[in-house]
Amino acid sequence: MKTMSLINKKGGVGKTTITVNLAYAFAESCDLRVLVVDNDDQGNATQFFGARAESGLADVLTGADIRACLSKTRYPLIDLLPSDERLLEANMAVIKDETIVQQSILKDALQSIDEMYDICLIDNPPSINASVINALVASDEVIIVTTPDMYGLRGVEQMMTYINAIQAGYNPQLRFRGCLLNKFSMTPHGFKILAKLRKDIPLFRSRIRYTKDKPEAAAEEQQAIFEYSPNCGFSCDLVKFLRELMEGM
Repeated sequence: MKTMSLINKKGGVGKTTITVNLAYAFAESCDLRVLVVDNDDQGNATQFFGARAESGLADVLTGADIRACLSKTRYPLIDLLPSDERLLEANMAVIKDETIVQQSILKDALQSIDEMYDICLIDNPPSINASVINALVASDEVIIVTTPDMYGLRGVEQMMTYINAIQAGYNPQLRFRGCLLNKFSMTPHGFKILAKLRKDIPLFRSRIRYTKDKPEAAAEEQQAIFEYSPNCGFSCDLVKFLRELMEGM
């Protein structure tokens, strides 16, 4: 199983939207078995898949068997490790428990189900906490999702610092795949940010153009963008990104 984290310290960049639609693409286009880990106490990925988080990531972090915490989704090849507000308490419990190896709980759990899936996508919150550190320690690869603005750029710079620290201290095999530019508009400002990113940080060739309303409307209908609007700009660009991602795997 290849484990991949999508991350940025800045919120609103589209991490969850990219994650759930990428999971659908891996499953439906590539016929791969996919596990989505919702690592955000807001539980947006969990809501998208319509799962009831009776047990989930919070329970895994506090000692439960991950197999008992997995949820099926409406897509046969996609399973979910859900989350809800209990993840806040679980993060505090991990930090307070000095009798455990705090940073490798999720890694150990995912290794126990390694044979069940081909791809694991971890949707991370816009923060750094115990569960995010666990996600990066458990991951083979990490992708920073950002938007073409100065705040997004600052979030990328901060995340690079954290990724480097995780690589140095806990997970030297963690591979930074690059930065994915989301909500891109072909404006002078957009190209200015693009040039800045290209200068300082590895950047995917593919970028996701700004597509008004379609991704949000699809999420409200609990549909993947490929079901709701398969020919919109977001769908077309995500297919290009998937191909580029697969090339590097």
